[in-house]
Amino acid sequence: MTAAETPSTMLAAVLHGRDDLRLETVPVPSPGPGEVLLAVTACGVCGTDAAEWAHGPFQIPLESPHPVTGHSGPMVIGHEFAGRVVALGEGVGAEWLGRLVASAGAAPCGHCELCLGGRSNVCRRYSVVGLHRDGALAAYATAPLASCIDVGALGIGELEAALVQPMAIAVHALRRGGVVAGDTAVVQGVGGVGAFLVHALKQSGARVVAVDLDPGRLEAARELGADVTVLGGQEDSARRITQEFPAGLPVFFEVTGSDAGLQLALELVPVGSTVVLVGIAKAPRTLDMGRVTVRELTLVGTNGIVRETELEPAAALVASRAGRWSTIAPEPLPLAEVVTGALQPIAQGRPPAIKTLIRPTL
Repeated sequence: MTAAETPSTMLAAVLHGRDDLRLETVPVPSPGPGEVLLAVTACGVCGTDAAEWAHGPFQIPLESPHPVTGHSGPMVIGHEFAGRVVALGEGVGAEWLGRLVASAGAAPCGHCELCLGGRSNVCRRYSVVGLHRDGALAAYATAPLASCIDVGALGIGELEAALVQPMAIAVHALRRGGVVAGDTAVVQGVGGVGAFLVHALKQSGARVVAVDLDPGRLEAARELGADVTVLGGQEDSARRITQEFPAGLPVFFEVTGSDAGLQLALELVPVGSTVVLVGIAKAPRTLDMGRVTVRELTLVGTNGIVRETELEPAAALVASRAGRWSTIAPEPLPLAEVVTGALQPIAQGRPPAIKTLIRPTL
């Protein structure tokens, strides 16, 4: 479809407030300078989206303007997406028309000291498409070209392309943990980020121990390359995890965001270990910081994506399993089922798949 054939309106999932997502006909957006307009091929739904819908808004600026984007009021959500370029903003070359691209969602300023120093994910003017400006649970979405990568040449399909963004989250977590080939890494929680983290760690040369309460997710972890899987919540779970620790120090990725998961991680790791906090806690936690101090543990936070350096390796990791992601991300749902088939079950702790995709044009 060319820009001239793009319709003037589209169907979109618009968040109006807590538990209030409406399918509405809205104008198709126009790309600004340095942006592209995508005909969305697929958009992922994650725990952040579900939390905003069920308990928020936390990040989405429904009531007051966002300090960077200026958006205020109802918003089209969706920040894990891919699509074909159908229109170009000022300054974007014509060669991009028709390309299949994956978007990082992230939109830092690109020119401050933090961005230029390789930490654009903590840019003071950072914003996210689908959280701070209209996103991709719609037929069309705009995105900065600097936050997109051409994935068509990598053999990635139109649906799998939407997995590049969550894979980039996993790449960032891996790098924050400082994992190198030969390390042992524990991934506690093989969900929408943990599964991608298992794959990324394994491809980096790490030895991966995957822990989850769900046997089905452990089966997926084995398919993704986990060397050892441990069913959590059992009498011998802690022993089975610790017996996999090497003579050196493991890196423990806590992806559940639960208090029990964090406490278990701090109890199990040897003196001097690193614990990477990937899962976002849903409430403030009380930690025994004395234990952290005297055992010289390193607690590492991780959030977002450094688009300049992590989008490309994420795309390569998705491409390495092109055509084999259906156990992680099964057939996408239509936009009409985004609440009942995605947001609601995810918010209730019963996600229908490790990664739920929506195809807005179904």
